[in-house]
Formats: sequence, structure tokens, C-alpha cells
Amino acid sequence: MNIKQILARLAEIREMMDDEEKRGDTTFKELEKEVRDLTEKKEEIEARERLDDLNPEQKEDLEQRQLGDYTPQTVIEPTDEQRQAFETYLETREIEGDSLVKDDGFVVIPEEIITQILTLKEKEFNLDQYVTVKSVANGSGKFPVVRQSEVAALPEVAELEENPALAVKPFYNLRYEIKTYRGYFRVSREAIEDAAVNVLGELMTWMARSIASTRNAAIVKAIKEGTPGKEGETLSFETVEATGIDGIKDAINLNLKPNYEHNVAIVSQTAFATLDKLKDKQGNYLLQPDVKEPTQKRLLGAFVVVLPDEMIGEESTNTIIIGNLKDGIVLFERSRYQAGWTDYMHFGEALMVAVRQDVRILDENSTIVIEFSEEVEELP
Repeated sequence: MNIKQILARLAEIREMMDDEEKRGDTTFKELEKEVRDLTEKKEEIEARERLDDLNPEQKEDLEQRQLGDYTPQTVIEPTDEQRQAFETYLETREIEGDSLVKDDGFVVIPEEIITQILTLKEKEFNLDQYVTVKSVANGSGKFPVVRQSEVAALPEVAELEENPALAVKPFYNLRYEIKTYRGYFRVSREAIEDAAVNVLGELMTWMARSIASTRNAAIVKAIKEGTPGKEGETLSFETVEATGIDGIKDAINLNLKPNYEHNVAIVSQTAFATLDKLKDKQGNYLLQPDVKEPTQKRLLGAFVVVLPDEMIGEESTNTIIIGNLKDGIVLFERSRYQAGWTDYMHFGEALMVAVRQDVRILDENSTIVIEFSEEVEELP
């Protein structure tokens, strides 16, 4: 099939979508799949034609760049009964058979689709890669926590003497309370039928971005405001004031234990712009390039993570969050992502999605928050 034949068939499909008589027994879903297949075929033919117009040197250069930039695409095609039932639900609002699980009026999104959503999420900016993520099966409960900062040495004991109790209890039970975060995006029946919208694809993209954004906001809130700890106390990271390069170095060297690994330094764009220009009297910059990734920077060995100003807040333009967040924060995820249809403004409809999670501080000694200021040079 050539380009001319493909365009002619696409025109026929558009007429079939508008005319019920021409459409006959053909479903919108079948037409949608044919449109996708024809569009892919058309793009392949056009790509080959563009390639034929290149000289040998240009072809070789293009092939090398394509190999370096290649990332496998997620193909959204039904592969099992549960996935097929969920797609049917998205397009018809009806639940067929017993393949889908219902929870509080929502449909639980099948695990296979969630795996693809979380894969897409990795393309977004994710703070959860720097913290500990634990899946839980209940809406609330206790999680045993071992604090690295409170691990005590074992005392010497003579042969056959009674074992002494350790002076420090390195673990405690941290409570969690799963919270529900909900949102929706509008998808009208007209859009699905007239434009052959891939509702599952839209849902996957939207959820990937919303999960990343929801987790980021919860982690930043825990860092800034603290979270409930044991026996009703509030756990929070220590805030340290620092002036100039020496002050920043003292804050890190004197307040973070040297045995912590995988330290990261989270800063806003504005804070990064300031830190990136700071250098000592010998002309050495405070931020140094990473040996393995020269485009990345490190702050006294900690990997520097730059966030948009609005994500941390306007008051964080001179803030450094530094430490081992793997030991510092845990994100409890209730791995039952839910979806449900709802009316929107009495015209059109909206697909509502619920995400359930909780974020708690594990070890308040593993991370510090530095509020820094530049050193003012005295005039001679």
C-alpha cells in the first residue's frame, strides 16, 4: 500500500465515523486500530523516502544518532482478559464479567497497566528514586524502623554470663496512615467516537505525570514541615544556618555522620545558580563536576539535584537539603490505583483517578536543611 492508497483509506474511515450507514457493523475500536496502523505505515514510508534522498555520509550519521537515541516504545494493546476488560470499561463505562476488581466505587487498574504507567513515570522528574519506597497492603499500620544513627556496639561479656540489655534501642514502630489523592481529566464521548481517542493511552500518560507530581509534593512537604513520629512526637530535619563556603562546609561536615552513603543535595534553581558561582580564595568552585557524569555536579561528594523554584517554594531560594534520604524518608504506597467515570458539569464526562500513599520521616539525623547566605566581602 502506497501513500496515496493510505490517504484514500483514511478519508473513507473519516466518512465511516460520521455516517452510521457506511460504518455498518464496524466498531469505533476497530476503526481506531486501523487508523493507528495506517498512520504508522504512512510514517514508515515517508521515513524511507526521506532516507533515500540522503547521501551515504548523511545516512551513516543518521543511523548512528538513531542508535544512540533509541528507546523502546510502550505499545498499548490488549494482552489478557483483565486488560481487555479494563479497556472496555474505559470506552463503555460498563464492567463485563468478573475480571476487574472494584474498591470504594472505583475500578482497580490492572497491575500490568500500572507497570507500564510507572515505566512512563520514570521519564518524569521523580524524587521517589532518592527515598525508600515500601508497598503496604493496609490503609494503616506500623512499620519497624532501624535508625542507622542509633546502632550501638555490643559490650564484652564473659563466658556463660547473662546477656546484657543494650543501652540503645535502635528500632521503633513507625505508624503510617494512607491518604487518598484524587484528580480527573475530561474525556467526552464525542472525542472518543469522533477522533478515535486512545483513552487508555491518555490515562497512562496523565497518571504517570500525576503520580510523579503527587509523590514529589508529598516528599517536599515532609522535608519542610516534618511528619508524625513515635509516641505522637513530630520528626523533622534539623535546620542549620551557614554563611559563605566555609559555613556550608562546616554545616555538612559537623552535622552529617560520615558513615552515611548515597548522599544527595536538593536545591532550587535559584539556589543552584548561586552555589554554582561560589568559589574559595584559591579559585576552586564549591560545586565540582561528577567524575562519571561531567554534566552533573556534586557538593562535597553529594549528588546535586536541582528542582524548579515553585516545587520547593519561594522561601527556599537559599536552601540546601542534604543527606541520605534513603535513610531519612519512607514513602508508603498502597498499590491499588483506582479509576472511575463521573459526570462533569452535566455535559461531557471525566475520568477520575485515585492514588493512595503516605510519607514519613524515618531517621531525622540522616538529613539536614541548610539555610545559607553569601559571604559579604569587606571593603579595604
